[in-house]
Amino acid sequence: MNFRPDSTEELLAGCDARTRRLVVAARKAIAAAVPEAVERFRPGWGLIGYNAPAYFAFIHAEPGRVRIGFEWGVALPDPAGMLEGDGRQVRHVTLRSPADLRRAEFLELLRAAATARPPGRRPRSRD
Repeated sequence: MNFRPDSTEELLAGCDARTRRLVVAARKAIAAAVPEAVERFRPGWGLIGYNAPAYFAFIHAEPGRVRIGFEWGVALPDPAGMLEGDGRQVRHVTLRSPADLRRAEFLELLRAAATARPPGRRPRSRD
């Protein structure tokens, strides 16, 4: 996208129909796979982010495709080789159709990402 939306609605309005359908399907897939996830639009990045309770994933819309990013993707198991990227931390999966969201391997990545913690950090106590 060539603009920085200020809300999920503005993001969707700026997408072509195919990309909009992928974003809507991705939101539903994340909500179903990680029901405790909290969705929040992140205007500084122009994406939809998810916490469960820590930030673990995002949806980034681009013309003709959608990327589902994983904040600590570098630490996720990926036997199917779905993860893309070579950064020190973040990895992503490029969605080209709603069928990509139904792959068992993708759903496993979502669930693993929701419970992943940064390497070297212990989970916070909930006391």
